[in-house]
Amino acid sequence: MKGWRLLMAIIFGVTLLAPAAFLCTQAHAASVATPGTGGDVAPAEEPTAKATRVQLGLGAAVVPDYEGSKDYKGAPWLFARVDWPSGMYFLFEGASARMNLVSSPNWRLGPVLRYIPARDHVQNDQVSDLKEVDAAVMLGGFAGYDFGPWSAFVQLVQDVSGSNDGYVGTLGVGYAIPVSKELLVAFSATTNYASGDYMSTYFGIDAADSARSGLKTYNANAGFKDVGAGVLLQYYPWDHWGFRVRAMYTRLVGDAEDSPVVDKVGDANQFLGGLMVTYRF
Repeated sequence: MKGWRLLMAIIFGVTLLAPAAFLCTQAHAASVATPGTGGDVAPAEEPTAKATRVQLGLGAAVVPDYEGSKDYKGAPWLFARVDWPSGMYFLFEGASARMNLVSSPNWRLGPVLRYIPARDHVQNDQVSDLKEVDAAVMLGGFAGYDFGPWSAFVQLVQDVSGSNDGYVGTLGVGYAIPVSKELLVAFSATTNYASGDYMSTYFGIDAADSARSGLKTYNANAGFKDVGAGVLLQYYPWDHWGFRVRAMYTRLVGDAEDSPVVDKVGDANQFLGGLMVTYRF
């Protein structure tokens, strides 16, 4: 198992770092991951470019303190996207990066990297008393299809950092509306299925955790952990400068919703919102 993870990390790491290096060389941009929840939908934001197009963004977001928290905190929000004339693209946003390796007007296929921040020193005292969960690096792949304004995708990522030892599978659909030359509005809906290891790490409570925190012991099993919906507004009132606004709502379900870290001291309703300034060339 460890050998498979190492091989997977090398393959996907090389694939992802190559376009990232190109992006940094061309745009001199720095990439920083930020907290996020749920899955990521990347609808076709513009038709196939006649030349390589680069978009960069920097802003701020409000995110849950941890997955299932009722408390919120501010976080930086970074965005970078490179679209090649072939239809291939590289996308980095928030806490994930992906690369479409298929030269097709409709199909998308490629690697995904997702970062999950550590759960430590959270605002809730009882959750803070639970054993700390280290930051996780999730690697995997995605496949998608665009049909007109609609897009659909599936994604599977596996922990390769040894933090949660689990995997998460995502199903998503998106609908993009080019309201005008300056304004794009895109809607998305996702659901996430998580393995038992993932659920146990973030939502389970063993006897030692219960003794430290006062929360009841809880066994979280594999299953669908959330459903969510989001809206994205991308507005370019000028040739190069614009704005990007994102709002997301995620509802934890199943064993995630019933976990004491959510049901007793948190909230199954999770919100995320962000605003950034963007530049394209």
